[in-house]
Amino acid sequence: QIAAAAIATKHFDAATGMTDKVAALSALASMDGEGAAARDTALQTFYDDADGDMLVLNKWFSIQAMADLPDALERVKKLKEHPDFTLKNPNRCRALVGAFTMSTPHFHDESGAGYQFLTDVLKELDALNPQISSRMAGSLISWRKYDEERGLQMKKNLEELASMDAISKDLFEIVNRGLN
Repeated sequence: QIAAAAIATKHFDAATGMTDKVAALSALASMDGEGAAARDTALQTFYDDADGDMLVLNKWFSIQAMADLPDALERVKKLKEHPDFTLKNPNRCRALVGAFTMSTPHFHDESGAGYQFLTDVLKELDALNPQISSRMAGSLISWRKYDEERGLQMKKNLEELASMDAISKDLFEIVNRGLN
């Protein structure tokens, strides 16, 4: 991985536009082991260079949420606590949580931890922004298309959402559609 990290780092450092920089950072974000130092340096550089720019920070969150690392969910949970993250910002929420739900191997991990993470976030988010919580709940409603174990876990999480005391009409509609 050292050679791959060196190539990606060279591309990252030489990038003159956002497309090239994001492509290199996306490759580096999934580096582990011997490539971890290059990953961490590039992520910090990208963050520092963003200088608070909302759109660039959204990319920074998304790239990390989509990274293929063994501890991906733990990293996303840590990013959820980052000072620049808030559930009150719909784009930031989609950048981190929405991007994580598109990370197939980690969101759909056999343990069901990805589904539980999303469920916990949706419970918190629904009070702040029912439209975003209902859109994100769509990641759970296709439970019938997955193997039995994953499908049952997704259904269990939908049932957990359905049992919320103060569920919004928007979220209820999606959850109900998923269960029926």
